[in-house]
Amino acid sequence: MVNFSGEPIFCNGIGNSTTELRCCYANNQDSSLCREIFPTDSKLGEVCQSGDCIADCQKSGRLYGSLLQDDPFGIGNGQGPIHRYLTCVNVPAIASYSSQNMLNSNISSYVEPFISPNTTDEELKGVTSTVTACLTQTCKKSRNSPKCDQQCSAVNLLTNNTTPNVQGINDCLYTLCTGRYESLPYADADVIVIGVFSSYIMQCGFVFLLWAGLLAFEVFQRKWKPNSPVWSTPDEAEKATKETKARKHQNAFIKLLLEFHKAQCYFSGTLQIASLSYGVFETDILVTFMLIPLATNGVLPVIFTYLLLVHCGRATVDVRLLTITCWILSTIVYWILYTNLIPIDSNVNKTHAYQQFMYKLSAIPACGNNSALAVCPNNLALTKEPLDKASRKVRNLTPIIWVFSTFVLLSVLGFQGFRRFYKRKSHGYSIASNKSEQEAQNEDSNQTYTLRSGYSSALYWLASICFLAGIGMQLSLLAIGTSLNMMDRKHWSFGQIVAITIWVPPVIGYVYDEVIGFVPKWVSSSD
Repeated sequence: MVNFSGEPIFCNGIGNSTTELRCCYANNQDSSLCREIFPTDSKLGEVCQSGDCIADCQKSGRLYGSLLQDDPFGIGNGQGPIHRYLTCVNVPAIASYSSQNMLNSNISSYVEPFISPNTTDEELKGVTSTVTACLTQTCKKSRNSPKCDQQCSAVNLLTNNTTPNVQGINDCLYTLCTGRYESLPYADADVIVIGVFSSYIMQCGFVFLLWAGLLAFEVFQRKWKPNSPVWSTPDEAEKATKETKARKHQNAFIKLLLEFHKAQCYFSGTLQIASLSYGVFETDILVTFMLIPLATNGVLPVIFTYLLLVHCGRATVDVRLLTITCWILSTIVYWILYTNLIPIDSNVNKTHAYQQFMYKLSAIPACGNNSALAVCPNNLALTKEPLDKASRKVRNLTPIIWVFSTFVLLSVLGFQGFRRFYKRKSHGYSIASNKSEQEAQNEDSNQTYTLRSGYSSALYWLASICFLAGIGMQLSLLAIGTSLNMMDRKHWSFGQIVAITIWVPPVIGYVYDEVIGFVPKWVSSSD
């Protein structure tokens, strides 16, 4: 306990600067500052709503909890945790002086209804631990912990185990509150890290390369296709040979497209299922910015590759069902998140959304799953412009991506259904051909329809160009993780390597199909 009159009773402005604090001391309790801090009308009831400051100050969830963290567009203004923390930091000193009858009558009448003079050392230890441990752990989890290690160490934050060092807390809090992004931890490593981010980029890049590869094969076919099936000249025979070789390469490439499509459907579908258990049903700016790009990544690239498969005549029923399932899961996640995204238009909404984003990002168990930055006197000093830009991207680009991709998917499915119905109606199932009805249905279920003639071909190329523009939009959405400094670009863990290698099996299969064609026949026969 405090046992000398030179120790402050209460200090104002903690965390505002590293200059000397303005404090009320026991040896000068009649000063104007003491009268300002302890007015006749006690306001401790507003801070200690239970009527017991000792009990309230030991509850980290209550101390650091902010309405802005739970509802950025509610009635909160962020001042609650600031006032509570300022009071609780000074409570051990007040309780110690009160237990020794060292407070004058004015201050005693102000504090005694809420702070008992019979407070035990164990209770003071609890208060001291609550107001210091959160700051220490926040520093340890920040992305640049060496910057605050000294200021936020337990040695610097404690006078003894029952009394916090107010000057040390002031220095630590000021360092955290002015540290900008360096005071924040990185986002959840399972969602936003360099490996996963790179995997999403690779997915979009692969889709573009696959489209470009199909385009190259079609150009080659048009150039080398012989005019007649009868090769009367050596030149025409050579063209036919080149076309045959090109077709083998094309078939291997289309197989790569098919296997890649399956891989991305399984990958994206799994991510959407995991997203549904990640708090998507709450209004959470951090979760929204992390997961909406994942949801749209399960829509646009998937439907684009499905369109390519339809164009190549490889969109069988199983591929169709896999694509639809992935689209449904991604759509559910996307619209749940989007409906929780309230437009950030006014300056008040920008500030509140920005605060919730930072508080959610830095919330830790030591602070009751809240953020120590909520007690910063002037809030965290960061520009709101990146958050505003990210919000505009999510609000404006994602509906375009989803609506266009969904329109294309439904149009293609409608085209396939119409062609299938038309064929069955025109030709029927011929019993005279010695095929049972079941055999005919099995054959029909494996039938695919291409987009290589007439208007369908023109629409395919138009849709492809629009999808390429959509890929650019999707990459812009994925860049939100970097623009908001949510990921550590140097952190490559086990999970990040797995995320990158998810695309390796289709590539290995393609390389094998290509290499095996160059292996001499005697090698194959020896196997």
